[in-house]
Amino acid sequence: MFSKLFKIIILFVLLFSLGTYNVETANAATKVMWGKTELKLGQIGKATILADTTLVKLESNGSLSTVRTMKKGEEYRVYSYKSNHGGLYGVGGGSFVQKNTKVKYETPSKSKLALIQGQAQKEEQTVKEMQVHFIDVGQGDSILIQSPDGKNILVDGGTKAAGDDVVSFITSKGVKKLDYVVATHPDADHIGGLIPVLNSFSVSNFVNSGKIHTTQTYAELLMLVDNKNINYIEPKNADIMIGNWTSDFYLQVLYVDSNATDNNDSSIVIKTGYKDVDFLLTADASTDIEDYLLKTYDDISADVLKAGHHGSNTSSSTAFINAVKPTTTILSYGKDNSYGHPHKEVVNTLNSVGSKIYKTATDCNITVTSNGKTHTVFKSCKKEESKPVEKPVEKPIEMPVITPTPAPAPIGYKNCTELRKDYPDGVKIGHPAYAKKHDGDGDGHACER
Repeated sequence: MFSKLFKIIILFVLLFSLGTYNVETANAATKVMWGKTELKLGQIGKATILADTTLVKLESNGSLSTVRTMKKGEEYRVYSYKSNHGGLYGVGGGSFVQKNTKVKYETPSKSKLALIQGQAQKEEQTVKEMQVHFIDVGQGDSILIQSPDGKNILVDGGTKAAGDDVVSFITSKGVKKLDYVVATHPDADHIGGLIPVLNSFSVSNFVNSGKIHTTQTYAELLMLVDNKNINYIEPKNADIMIGNWTSDFYLQVLYVDSNATDNNDSSIVIKTGYKDVDFLLTADASTDIEDYLLKTYDDISADVLKAGHHGSNTSSSTAFINAVKPTTTILSYGKDNSYGHPHKEVVNTLNSVGSKIYKTATDCNITVTSNGKTHTVFKSCKKEESKPVEKPVEKPIEMPVITPTPAPAPIGYKNCTELRKDYPDGVKIGHPAYAKKHDGDGDGHACER
């Protein structure tokens, strides 16, 4: 009995040791340790503090200023070396440790450098993707952008009634925090659903057009932003909100106008993209705003276009579509809407440039995924498109021929000759033209022949 128990314990220990070994091996594959610290790409050496010394900063005038005390036993990655002041080891963040007997400097072995470079190459080969979700909110807009580096940006939220659907969709994508929420303009079919969103997720930044609008929905939304102490941003034209000109992922505001007379013309127009694939999101911007974009920017081309104003003919001018040249276009609208969206002329213009059209009304939630070189489109359903109701052909009504009533003859003829011009057989007593002076024989018939 004891022998059997002993064997079980030994087997358990061996299995546990094997499991521990595998975990350590897996960890070793993701981290290259050098002493207490992990070796990083770009690191040229390591500084170990042998006795308390000072961390310094090199000022613009060449002098040194103290940052803090570095404690004995601490290790620091070294990324650069300067010969100033007898030698300075750059440890990042613009800080240095002076070369002296209190500091031991070492360089990594060739094998460690080869290992860290191999790790970097593997990370570069890992495919990163950008996803843009066009959420089906009926007659409205709501777009979730998920960047390759993990940022989550929501552009509009549809109507208030669609808010719960937007929250459910965002949750289904594993999102717990929104880095940016954008209200393109104050119309209820764009901002209403943002109220449930703000009540359901942590939000870092709220981006607003700044357009003044006095509706209960807009007031409730802005009060919620204030009460939750969310960072409030009113961007300007050409502002780059995320990234820069050299970034793989970026998000830029091409247009916004807080002083626009019309809500639609206050719309925040966004261009975003990952490497070689660009998206243009035009909210409800009219053709006037499209003309501004054409005149202001050298290149407004995009692979994917969210067409303006739900496919209305107030947007998507021929000149604009020809300049954007989208291979894919998203039309966000509600089925059988009372506005007749999308308008036929917009669809024809998009077809003329060879753009593939997707519609939330028939394709439901639409996801565009890009690896930075190409993009693919996934639609969550396929509904039948409503056919326009043909009005019955109305038969022409035969109008009756109406003979105009002759104008009443003048009364008071001078003689029978004039009267007979209008009444050849004369007139009888009681007729307006009858006069006793023309009835010579007194038979009650004047000017008879």
